[in-house]
Order: sequence, then C-alpha cells, then structure tokens
Amino acid sequence: MFITVIQITTTEAIIARFSKSRSGLEFSEGARHLLADSSLAEILPSWSAKCSSDRVILSLPPSIFSMREVDLPLSDRKKAREILAMELKGETAVESDELIFEAILLADGRCQALWSSASRLAPSIAMLAQYGLDPEVVTSSLFCWNQLLPKEMPDPVALADSEALVIYKEGKPLYLRAFPESGENRISATLVAAELSKGISVEQLSAVGGELSGEGEHDFTPLLAEGEYAAAFNADPVAARDLATPYAVAAAFLAGDPVNFRRSSLVFTRNRTELQKRLKLTGVLVAIALVLLFAEAFLRYYLVKKDLASLDISIRKIYNQAFPKRTKPVDEVAELRAEIRRMGAASPDGILIPLKKLAEAKGEELNELYEIDIDGVQITGKGIARSVQGVNDFKAKGATFFSTVEVNEIKSRPDGSTGFSFRAGIKEVGK
Repeated sequence: MFITVIQITTTEAIIARFSKSRSGLEFSEGARHLLADSSLAEILPSWSAKCSSDRVILSLPPSIFSMREVDLPLSDRKKAREILAMELKGETAVESDELIFEAILLADGRCQALWSSASRLAPSIAMLAQYGLDPEVVTSSLFCWNQLLPKEMPDPVALADSEALVIYKEGKPLYLRAFPESGENRISATLVAAELSKGISVEQLSAVGGELSGEGEHDFTPLLAEGEYAAAFNADPVAARDLATPYAVAAAFLAGDPVNFRRSSLVFTRNRTELQKRLKLTGVLVAIALVLLFAEAFLRYYLVKKDLASLDISIRKIYNQAFPKRTKPVDEVAELRAEIRRMGAASPDGILIPLKKLAEAKGEELNELYEIDIDGVQITGKGIARSVQGVNDFKAKGATFFSTVEVNEIKSRPDGSTGFSFRAGIKEVGK
C-alpha cells in the first residue's frame, strides 16, 4: 500500500509518497514545488499516473481552518466531534449546516474545536480529483505533529513552522494556533499568549521542516528524527527534516482516525463506489454460480429420473415375462418380491430348493435342462446331455437329491448329443 501526501502551504506544494511496511512507513519519493513558479495544474499531472491507486491525503494551510477551545466533559473524540455543531451553533460566521467540524482533545482536559466550510474545501478536493488523486483525508499538518515528537524531551515543548505553532505537554497537544498571514514576531506573540492563557512556559522550541526566519530571536533546538520517523527515511537527517510535515500526516493516517474534514457533504466516496462495483461483480459471479449449481442439480435430477424410468420399464418387462396373464399389475416390484419369497419357502410349494437340487445333480455332462415343471411333490422336464453316459450320471446323482428319478425317451440328436426326459420325486423337508 502506498500513501501519497499532497501538502499545500501558502508558498509551495510538497508531495511525498510513502509505502507501508511491517515496521511502519518507508519514504519512496517526494518533491517541493514553489507555487510562484508553477501551479497545481502543472504539478499534478506528473504524479497522477503513478499515484492514482494510492491512498491520497490532502494537507491544507492551517489558516483555512477555524479553531477555538471549548469546555466539553468528554474523553471520546468522536462524541466531541458530533456535538460541536450544536455547541457552536450561532457563534460562527457561517451557518453550522455548511460547516464541517473536527475535534482534538487537549492535555488539560479541554477540547480544541476545529471547523471549516464545505465550500472552502471543495475546490481543492475537486482539483485533485480531476487528476485522479481524489483525497481520502483532508487535514492540516499541524494536527499531526505529535508523530514527530522524540521519546525523551523537555516538557512542555513547542513545535513551529512558518504557518502555525503547537505546544505539547506529556506528548499531548495543549495549545494550537495558526499564524496570521502577515506580521512580525508571530512566534513570540503566540508564546506570550500561551503563557498568559495557560500559565505555561515552554522549555524547548523546535522548528518543523527546516529553519525559520523573520520570527525574531529564538533559540531553536533541532528536532531529531528517532525511531520509526528516522527509519522511514533510512536515517537520512536531511530528508527527514525536509519532509517532516508530510511524514507526520502519513504517520497519523496510518495510526488511525486522523483529523479529517472529508465528512458530511464532502465524504469520501471512491472506496464506496469501488466497493459497490466489486460487490456487483461478486453478485454477478454468485448469480452465475447459483445458475450453474441449479443447472447441475436439474441435470442430475433429469438423469436420475431417466434412469428410474428405464429401470421401471425393465421391471415391467421382467414382470410381463414372469406373469404374462396379469394385465393390470398394481405394484410390479412388490408382486415380484412376494413371488420370490413364496418360491423360496422351505415347503413342498417352494420351488427354489428343488431347482437348486436339480442344478447340483446336473453336473458337467449335461448341456441344459429345460421345460421344468414342478407339480406338488414331483418335478418333470427335459434335458440334453453330451452322451448316454451323461444321462446315466444325471440319474445316479439325482438319486441322492430326490426320492425317485426316472429317465426315458433317450434319443440321439443330429449334433451327437443325447436328448432325454426325466421325472423325479421331491423329498419332504427333513427327510
């Protein structure tokens, strides 16, 4: 994932691109453009092609945003943001319905209310969107400077650039002020105002993004890059100092829930639109999958139904062959099962046992037995043997399975085999 920060100040445009890694952010590329030499319309096209799929953040000058400290007994920034419109209703120059509010919880328990009108922010958003760089977040860098604070430093400490100053106490913002566009000794005047209103004396003053000139005589302590801040620039102190503000904005975005004025009527919708497109595609794929699933199920049903119909026809044919005189069967399968059970009964009426004994008496010398008729305790039929000796063997073997065996009508056949008739008495069960 790449994060591109486009920071607009009163004099220049700073563009920095960072990639997200396991350890945090890694600086990819960046540039500074003086607005006196070139306009945004000339700068943005060169970044559009390579950054159009990035998470874009727009950082605007702090003078665009109004600020006021208010007393809100809340420790939840989200809740504070939601009630600011009612809290400041009638106290702003513009109707609150046109305003977009944000909030920062201060170190002394108060709340810094931030707001700007949608009509003031919309042109800058539209300019970036025109070049495929629709910003997901609209903020100002001074709201993110806490990302630059080293772990060990005097308290309280002030960070300042040419447009604003923020005083931090125990790592939390205590006093935020945007400088007027013109004037002298703006840092001195802001520090005096902070001392009078907050009763604090700043222990250390550091410049953000380079040296400050024209701000009176101040002892600026260098802001050293440490930890993830230094690692993002591969421990290059010059690059870290030069691009400190866009790094702070990207780090705040990565940390989650940054100060963001892309809300209300200006809410970011590109992700939602892309999600809707993906959901539409997913819906189409799901519909196709369901159609294929039902088609497969219907095909399986059709094939099973066809197999069952073929099986029914086969059963009906077998039934008609077994019972040619029964023209109106009720349930072919049930009737066949009943007849088979009856045929296998261990009684004089059962025919399977006599047929089994007849098969055992047949042996290998007989080619076939046919026209078998079982009538009570007697079984008659005809057979074809390979020779007269085969007939005699059948009679001898049959004597062990039947009570009596008679063989007659022994005749030679043209193919050399011998035909005969037989009659056998079925033994009673248990004998």
